[in-house]
Amino acid sequence: MLIFLLIISFLYVILIISYTFCFNLAISQKDTKKLVSNVKLSLVIPARDEAHQIHFLLDSIRNQTYNPLFFEVIIVDDASTDNTSEVVNSFIIQNPDLNIKLLRIEADIANPTYKKNALTNAINYAEGELIITTDADCIFGVNWLKSIAEHYSEYQSRLIVGMVAYHNDINIFEKMQHLEFISLIASGIGGVKMGFPIMCNGANLIFEKQVFIEVGGYKSDKNIASGDDVFLLLKIKKHYGKSSISFITNKESIVYTSAVKTLKEFVNQRIRWASKTKVYRDLAILFVAALVFIFNFSIGLFFVSGVFLSKYFYYSLFLFMIKVIIDFPILFLISNHIKRKDLLYYYLLLQFLYFPYVLIIGILSCFLPYKWKGRSVRQ
Repeated sequence: MLIFLLIISFLYVILIISYTFCFNLAISQKDTKKLVSNVKLSLVIPARDEAHQIHFLLDSIRNQTYNPLFFEVIIVDDASTDNTSEVVNSFIIQNPDLNIKLLRIEADIANPTYKKNALTNAINYAEGELIITTDADCIFGVNWLKSIAEHYSEYQSRLIVGMVAYHNDINIFEKMQHLEFISLIASGIGGVKMGFPIMCNGANLIFEKQVFIEVGGYKSDKNIASGDDVFLLLKIKKHYGKSSISFITNKESIVYTSAVKTLKEFVNQRIRWASKTKVYRDLAILFVAALVFIFNFSIGLFFVSGVFLSKYFYYSLFLFMIKVIIDFPILFLISNHIKRKDLLYYYLLLQFLYFPYVLIIGILSCFLPYKWKGRSVRQ
């Protein structure tokens, strides 16, 4: 038992230290800001029942400093039951200088992959050499597209992993979500820098259209409702090699979204995120997922066993203290990078809740369906 404890602790420490070191290198890396005027961008945005908030996204698009002659926006109304299309059409009429197209697709019961279907329709329609995906509930700064075009001009990456953070997080629940979320973002960026890209977020993902076509888009995982972002990353890594993937950490390139408001929404969201893990075939992502789960499971198992034998309680305490100490630096780095060090006030509380949370979500994701935009989905 003691040998197992030492092995799992050693592996976890090495993993998190590696992510931390590489993330620090990533945020220290500066683009040279080459003059860019001719990279044609296609911004692709799936939207379902977003009438109440899509105007924030549209305002972010209108305020972009990148030359509007070199970017188009394709919004896909994914069978909305509200007036999302009307809101978008009104914006298009009011802003004729912007190249915005609205597509509407109807629900396809025979092909219930929803978001992937919406994205595929838009990407096939896109004219840009570079596809940028985001979500309809996101916002971004005025230099977002400009910073992406500059980065692509410099690195010519097949796929670029962007950063995502929360905004308008008000209460403790939302701030803790934010802290946990940015830990995933930092780990994903660190993994790319390490040469083992395994995580990204479709709210800020950039890739060449030709590459999307060459790897077959989402065809090989068309029966899996979630994972449009990570599956595409894994395909491109396999096809072109890990050096074909880069990251962008420029503060101007960060996309902002919102935390969920209720515990029910949170559990459903995290089940959706975790549900695709069981169909991964990439060894790196399976190793990381298994290690994180086993490490947190061990904390809980030894804690419960400590009721019967005190030495197991000390084993649990030992693992927990390792986690508290080793997890902090990467969260400090990213919270400082996005200018949200206030989130660190909730660090210890998050640590106490994290290991039961990982266990519960990990188990539920194997058995329960989840809801996405009002649709019940089972992987």
